[in-house]
Amino acid sequence: MPKIPSIQFESLGRRPFAEVLEMQLKLRRRRQAGEIGDRVLFVEHPRVITRGRRPAEEDFKISPAELQGRGFEVADAGRGGRLTYHGPGQLVAYFIVSLTMRKLSIPQFVRRVEESVIGSLGEFGIAAATREGCPGVWVGGSKIASVGFSVDRGVSMHGVAVNVDPRLEDFGVIVPCGIQDCEITSMRQLLGRAPILVEVEELLRKKIAEKFDSPSPLVGEGGFDGVETG
Repeated sequence: MPKIPSIQFESLGRRPFAEVLEMQLKLRRRRQAGEIGDRVLFVEHPRVITRGRRPAEEDFKISPAELQGRGFEVADAGRGGRLTYHGPGQLVAYFIVSLTMRKLSIPQFVRRVEESVIGSLGEFGIAAATREGCPGVWVGGSKIASVGFSVDRGVSMHGVAVNVDPRLEDFGVIVPCGIQDCEITSMRQLLGRAPILVEVEELLRKKIAEKFDSPSPLVGEGGFDGVETG
């Protein structure tokens, strides 16, 4: 069997959510057609609240109209799950990956993404883990990274958002991922300093390559059933 080409990485800097969503849609169509290989886009967004496919209007603590007046964008994401916040100081990685070509189930795929984040945080001395029934990456009872995907014709979109140094108070305008009393943390809060995003990105690139391009399958891969967010 021919070897699957390694994942390619691209850094986009700070870009509006809508612009990068359109970019993902175009790339996914090209990946489905076999015109390009797998790739991961790294980006930082201006302040935006994104809606998933689940009804979640009750998760707005402040109305969308008022949020827009306060400088937040409110956008439909087309992924699974409910409301998620993105903003400056948060590193987002979007995965345009063929699960079909890599022979991965959705739970296996998500588990590899989560493990990539856990491994990266471990390099900074942060002991992170997953939680049963709660997608994402956690440090104790606090969430440090959210995951959310959509998969169409075997190819993924969307990804993971790692809280490096965002304004934590910005998460308070919603019920993040529909989890009541969900405490949000960041690398700055845990370390007492904020690593630069490019440093975190470089580590995450390395860990993603290890998890996805390693010739050996991971042991004990699990995850949640379906395409969710958290």
